[in-house]
Amino acid sequence: MRLQSVPTPRTTLGAACETLLANPALFALELRQLNWWGRRVLTKDHAQEGLSRAYIHAISAAARAHLTMGSEFDYGFDGSFDTIVKRQTQRGAQTPRNRHVKAGYPIEFQLKCSWNWRETPTSIVWGITSKTYNDLVSRPASACRAILILMCLPRDERHWVNSSESHMQLQRCCYYTTLEGDPIESEDTRRSIQIPRENIFNATNLARELAAEKVRREEMFG
Repeated sequence: MRLQSVPTPRTTLGAACETLLANPALFALELRQLNWWGRRVLTKDHAQEGLSRAYIHAISAAARAHLTMGSEFDYGFDGSFDTIVKRQTQRGAQTPRNRHVKAGYPIEFQLKCSWNWRETPTSIVWGITSKTYNDLVSRPASACRAILILMCLPRDERHWVNSSESHMQLQRCCYYTTLEGDPIESEDTRRSIQIPRENIFNATNLARELAAEKVRREEMFG
C-alpha cells in the first residue's frame, strides 16, 4: 500500500498566511471579515459603538462622575452623568460615617460615533438624523439638560486604536453640544450641525458642565 502525505493543519495554516501576506488587498479583506479563529468579527457600526462607550467610561471615571448607561428600554437617550455627594449617617452611638449618593442633578446624553465628519477652524461639522435632532431639541428648559456627544474617528480604521505597554490611545476624540431649535417635520432626513471645537468632551469640561447644571436647577426651583 502506498501512503500519501497529507498536509498538517500547521502546514496548511502556514501556506494560507503566506498567500495572504503576499496579497495585501486580500489580507485586508479577510481581516475585515474574519478574526484569527475563523469566526465573524464585530460589524463596523458595533466596533464604533464599543469605542465610543469606552471613551465615555474613561472620561466619566477621570471626572469622578457617576455614569449610567445601557438602560433596559430605549427611549431616545443613551445614558446620564451625575455628581456624587457625601452625607453623614448616624447609627446609634457609633461615629458618624459618610455615605456616597448621587446628587440628583443629572445630564442626559445621546452618544454618536462617526468617521464621516469634517472640521473647520472653529467647528466640527456632522450630519445628524432628524429623529435624533428632534429628540434633543424637544427637551423643555425645565427638564434636566440633554447633550449630544459625538466621537469623531479617523476614516482609516487602522488608526482608531493605538495600544502599547505604556498607553492606549483612541483617535480622535469626542465633542459635545446642546442643540436648540425647532423640530424637523420629516424624521427620515439629516441636518448638518456645527459643534464648537472647544467643546472637547474631557474630564474638566464634564465636571464644569455638571456644576453648571446644578446651579441652573437650583436657581430655577430654589
